[in-house]
Amino acid sequence: MRRFGLLQYPEKESLSKKIFNQYFKLSSINAKYDDIVIEPRKFDTKVTEYLESYDGLNVTVPFKEDIIKFISPVEDAREINAVNCIYQNKGYNTDWKGFYNSLLDTDLKLPILLVGAGGASKAIIYGLYKLGIKHLILVNRTIEKAFKLKDFFTTKIDITVESFENLKEVMKSSKTFINATSIGMFGESFNFSSEELSNLSLIYDIVYNSTALQKQALKNGIKLIDGKTFWYYQAVENLKIWGVYDEVKFYETFVNSKFN
Repeated sequence: MRRFGLLQYPEKESLSKKIFNQYFKLSSINAKYDDIVIEPRKFDTKVTEYLESYDGLNVTVPFKEDIIKFISPVEDAREINAVNCIYQNKGYNTDWKGFYNSLLDTDLKLPILLVGAGGASKAIIYGLYKLGIKHLILVNRTIEKAFKLKDFFTTKIDITVESFENLKEVMKSSKTFINATSIGMFGESFNFSSEELSNLSLIYDIVYNSTALQKQALKNGIKLIDGKTFWYYQAVENLKIWGVYDEVKFYETFVNSKFN
């Protein structure tokens, strides 16, 4: 049996475990996917054990940067300085490719407003750069983190940093809104009015479950790309890297899965 898994902390049942195991069963692939919990203080001493005993791994926060010194990252993962997929001791970043592929059939209108400066934002900014975007507006509660991202990507894309307090004002002149935070995951809301969203042509919300923001997009006739779509496209890249991808059966598994 082939073994795949997700290096994570804290412990939670991942979407990857749920859907990949359903997919392996449907496709008659002799494989299992595990959620692997490592305490951050034990990461350096424990991670080699999993690298040696698993055929392929995913990596989530807080380990996407810590893992790099144990493997050989490919060029784009090195440029982003984050790895979320491992195979044969090579590190990949499938987050940016998933984001990129999810937008190939979308007319991305400017200006683009991105909220969040965490791990997902790195992949999203890199994906926007690869899509040919030259400028975006970045908002984050901790403005220092936003400026750190601006400096990190200074040679690739021009980033204007705005404070979280100015979010609603900046929103009024934006055409594309990307939420790369967890807002909405546990019922929180941005508390946008329909008027504040009225200029938008696209809302991209990376949260998996149905959020207030996603419901507002649908209610106001704004094109929506949600977190389930984001997950699907990066998951496809993982399966391709691991050599276990069946397009028809994986899509069938995905559309028949319950997320909430």
